[in-house]
Amino acid sequence: LGMTRRISELIAGYDSLSLAGMCKNAGKTTVLNYLLQAFSKQQTSLGITSIGRDGESKDVVTGTYKPSIYIHEGTVFATAAGLLKNCDTTAEILKTTGIHTPLGEIVLLRAVSDGFIDLAGPSMNSQLARLSVMFRQHGVDKVIIDGAISRKSLCSKRVAQSVILCSGASYHMNMDVVVSDTAYVAKLLQLKSVFSQKAKREVEQWQKEKGQMEKLLFLDTEGKQKRSGENQQLVDAMRQKDRACLPYIFLEGAFTDAMARPLLMSNLKLSGKCLVVEDSSKLLLGRMIYEKLCYKGLKIAVMEEIRLLAVTVNPFSAYGHHFEKEQFLEKMEQALELPVLNVMEERL
Repeated sequence: LGMTRRISELIAGYDSLSLAGMCKNAGKTTVLNYLLQAFSKQQTSLGITSIGRDGESKDVVTGTYKPSIYIHEGTVFATAAGLLKNCDTTAEILKTTGIHTPLGEIVLLRAVSDGFIDLAGPSMNSQLARLSVMFRQHGVDKVIIDGAISRKSLCSKRVAQSVILCSGASYHMNMDVVVSDTAYVAKLLQLKSVFSQKAKREVEQWQKEKGQMEKLLFLDTEGKQKRSGENQQLVDAMRQKDRACLPYIFLEGAFTDAMARPLLMSNLKLSGKCLVVEDSSKLLLGRMIYEKLCYKGLKIAVMEEIRLLAVTVNPFSAYGHHFEKEQFLEKMEQALELPVLNVMEERL
């Protein structure tokens, strides 16, 4: 029970957890099933849903659809009405949520027997936040969200307080690539918040009042602010005299490679500047670009921190190449200052 105990201890202090995958077949479902088993033994009441749908898992031999998530009696789950036919657990409907997806309305149910379920949840963070409230209203202690493949959609504080990142051999044939890319994503997920409460309030106030196309807010260390106009590009805004002396730039929305390149090519002095995004799900930067920005002295930070609790590794690839498990675990542990767990080691 080593790994399960460790994972369930790690998330003991948090009332919500999301599982994010570096790729398909990274071992997310294995981790999810461990947690469902562990918490059912501890009699913790669980709520479970997913972001969107993670693709099919057909039984190759029979060609029939086979859901792989096994829940225990009493578990509350949210899934699309169109998938209820795939669930072999008996469940009572607690609530229809009014959240609609291509697979039907999201329905909140409680399992009356153990069995397999097929999950597809809402695809927007705001909808997941609403769903979390509904779970609480039905007496759930912990909410677990099975993340979509994209590692990013799921790492917003509005959705879950903590994250486990799942990585594995399916990501790339080269072990070193898997390790370094996973370490980079983990680094982004662990970025620290730099704002005082006052600065946060300034940003929130600005977000309420600003125009739709206004994306940048410049702040000094006291949280006093200067707005940029509508549609203004990052580099142009930073060149303006009255902003050049302000150390903090809050960027609403995603910070992408396309936005970062002009910054790298400009002769702007970046040291002493700190670019802040809402949370690390908004950082869509390739590793090379991120490293170049850091090298030029730009600090990158978040307004809301996320707790990355652990990284799990799956040495088996869906594409036939496998890693030597001890070596994979060891390399990942060396690259990260976090607990690293091998999902294939423990069998419940």
